[in-house]
Amino acid sequence: MNNNEYRNRASFFWPAILIVVGLAFLLQNLGLLDGNLWDGIFRFWPVLLILLGINDMIRNRGIAGPTFTIGLGIVFMASNLGLLGWDSWMTIWRLWPIIIIAVGLEIFAGRKNILVSAIGVGLSLALLAGGLWLSGGISGVDSVVPAGITVIGEEIDQPLDGAKSASIRIDSSVGELSVDSLSGDENLIEGTIYSVERETIRQDYKMNGDEISYSLYSNWEPGSSFNFSDNTPRLSWDLLLTEEIPLDLNISLGVGESNLDLSDLQVSAVSLNIGVGQTRVELPAGEYDASVDGGVGQTIVTLPDEGQITLSVDGGVGEIVIRIPDDMAAKIYVDRGIAGLSVPSGYVESGGSYTSTDYEDATDHVEIHIDQGIGNIAIREN
Repeated sequence: MNNNEYRNRASFFWPAILIVVGLAFLLQNLGLLDGNLWDGIFRFWPVLLILLGINDMIRNRGIAGPTFTIGLGIVFMASNLGLLGWDSWMTIWRLWPIIIIAVGLEIFAGRKNILVSAIGVGLSLALLAGGLWLSGGISGVDSVVPAGITVIGEEIDQPLDGAKSASIRIDSSVGELSVDSLSGDENLIEGTIYSVERETIRQDYKMNGDEISYSLYSNWEPGSSFNFSDNTPRLSWDLLLTEEIPLDLNISLGVGESNLDLSDLQVSAVSLNIGVGQTRVELPAGEYDASVDGGVGQTIVTLPDEGQITLSVDGGVGEIVIRIPDDMAAKIYVDRGIAGLSVPSGYVESGGSYTSTDYEDATDHVEIHIDQGIGNIAIREN
């Protein structure tokens, strides 16, 4: 079969996927697709990425692009099926040189035919699987501990010093991030950070009148490496924040898993930025604006049953889950690409927004803005 025949056949491949997805959306909008069934279907949304990568390989006979797209789809699917934990993204982050290898294979082999491309993509994905296996990213596999790597535990604490409010910035690059509440009027923040010896933990503190400005972050020396073995403490930031004064929170994590229980805190604003991984956040009661940005992965936001909150959730590829208590009225604006959407029954749809029937007269309410490119959006009532 010549190249033109390959291209003509491939030209029907991606449009067919769009037709199937469009039919699913149509059935949902007409009420013919049950919400629970829809959630189950979109558990397998990473198949779209895999098929997109295969389509690219067939049409363009490339290696690097299809390796990235197919590999990303396989990792998401394995995470959804419980074969990979979301903390495996930290291991995957270490395997980025595979893309360089794929580019080298593409240059060496050229874009000759589909068989050569398939072999190149297969070799690159085999390296990905092997890297996950050797580094312990696959569930149930013991980690291999690289020699000479030391994980160091460091205690963190900052006195409250009689402050009436605080602005806090936490910037953790790689690892697991846990934030919970701290009772008592002595410390603004305390906790333990596990890092490698080439990572230096920094704290900046400044008192402006009766307000504290505090930053917690790390600097990495060139050539740093790290280990995620189950035999030693993982790279993690386990932190407690005071619940005694209002906080303006800005929290970032580049790659990893975040569990943020802010439900007992007083906040004036919340900004969360997670690059790759899973984010679980419980928001507190109050009147404030909150934003949650996650580029790739799963974002789960649990709302309080009291307050007046404006929430913005932005995810590029993955799943967004919003849990709304029965007593909290909601209005939801959705901007989505190839993403499924499920909302509780009884919400009224109008011009791309979804509103609970009691929203206009409710004392406690939330306005939610969701932007998702590829994946699934699920709005659930608790």
